[in-house]
Order: sequence, then structure tokens, then C-alpha cells
Amino acid sequence: MTEISLTPTRRRALTALVNEFQRTDGPVRAKTVAAELGLETESFRRQMANLRDLDLVEGVRGPKGGYRPTEAAYSVLDREPIGDPETGVLARDFERIDAIVDDVRFTNVHHPELCRAQIQFQQSVQEFGEGDAVAIGISPGTELLLAGVIDAVQSTDNVLIVDVARLETPESDR
Repeated sequence: MTEISLTPTRRRALTALVNEFQRTDGPVRAKTVAAELGLETESFRRQMANLRDLDLVEGVRGPKGGYRPTEAAYSVLDREPIGDPETGVLARDFERIDAIVDDVRFTNVHHPELCRAQIQFQQSVQEFGEGDAVAIGISPGTELLLAGVIDAVQSTDNVLIVDVARLETPESDR
């Protein structure tokens, strides 16, 4: 398969579409995602036409129609379609949000004083900002908890870069 390179605008539109599709498990209307991205509906439709030409989205006709991502869309975004994913908990200022963590990368584990994590979510992270304190249940199966302060937000890729203050697991019953 040919490598597809997307502009930041197209990547952001495709990411928002995939997020909404996974949240609703059905075709996504243009006005829904356009509103989330702060775009006019027609601008978003033009983005979808470009992505359809790249075989990254399909149009669904009818009263409950809209757009849905193809398998290639997940591949371009380096994500996997998950039928019924486990949600973890993301908390900011004591407000809990159900979130699906796609990937966690510790970017500087050899540094003696700093520990940063790059955390990719399957939903938008636009409402977060630098300096926000967060606690994230990054792995529901292991109950691993990561707490820290957001250093950067990459909303195009749904990524938070967190300066890790604490990483803990529950004590085992040995």
C-alpha cells in the first residue's frame, strides 16, 4: 500500500471523524464534526471529499447518513478499530471523563529528574491546556495510574504530553 501523507488540517478532520464514529458507532454527520472543529459545514464536506478521494472515508446516503472511516483511515492515523474498547478514567481538576487510551510512550526514561509521557487518546483532547493537572487510568486491565501536569497538547493527533509526577499500581494481594 502507498504511504498516505495528510496535511494537518486533513489529519485533524479525519481524527475528529474517527473519534466521533467510535463514540457513536455509526455514520457521522458533517455538521457534528464541523461544529467540534469550528468549521463551516461546507468546509468540512470539502475535507471529506478530499479524504474520500484517498479512500479514507465513505459517504453513507440517507436520513441517518453521514461519513464513516475506512480501514485505511485507521492505518493512516496509526490506530486500530476496536469494537468495544475498555475505557479508562481521565480526571482534570477532579472532573472524571471516560477516555480510551490508544498509546503511551515514555519519552525520556533515562533522565534522572524528568519523566514525560506522550499519551494518545481516541477522543479529542482540545479542551485540555498546558499546565492542567491530570490523572489518567492508562490501562484498565492493570489499573495503572499516571498523574502529572500537561506540558503540551497536540490536538491534531489527540496527544497529551505529560510531565509525570506519579506512576502507581494498586498493591497486590500477596
